[in-house]
Amino acid sequence: MNARTITARALAAGILATTAALGMAGTADAVSQRGCRATPLTPTFAGINPAGKKVLKYTVRVTCAANRTVVLQQQVKERDTFLNPDDLVRSRTLIRTFVVAGSKTVSLYQATPNTEPGNEEMFHQVRIRVAIGGGPFGAYSAWDKSAVVSVNA
Repeated sequence: MNARTITARALAAGILATTAALGMAGTADAVSQRGCRATPLTPTFAGINPAGKKVLKYTVRVTCAANRTVVLQQQVKERDTFLNPDDLVRSRTLIRTFVVAGSKTVSLYQATPNTEPGNEEMFHQVRIRVAIGGGPFGAYSAWDKSAVVSVNA
């Protein structure tokens, strides 16, 4: 193998690794249960509040089959290192009913906290439980997280 081939292969491997990392950074997981799916979208900048704090919009897309009621729990968190637990910033629970199949989006606006020197790494996570046709609700799904956004608070 000559130097040109080694260089070309290293360049290709670097591009592939970079593409994979960037592709994963913007994706969000989704939770599914009993004909419904909830996807936490990547938080987006939504402006500055009167106190001068940056506000992020945390959106969840919920898609369900007909005749479903969904309880959605959402938590906004600030990510910390593996040595410290993530900081809970806000939590809420919503109920949405789907008489016919479809999708709905719900958004939460939250000012970015200042919990540490430097940037804040913000994300949100969701879990759901679903009832079919007025029946009992299933157990909560596991939590699924959005991509993390770094914000200079």
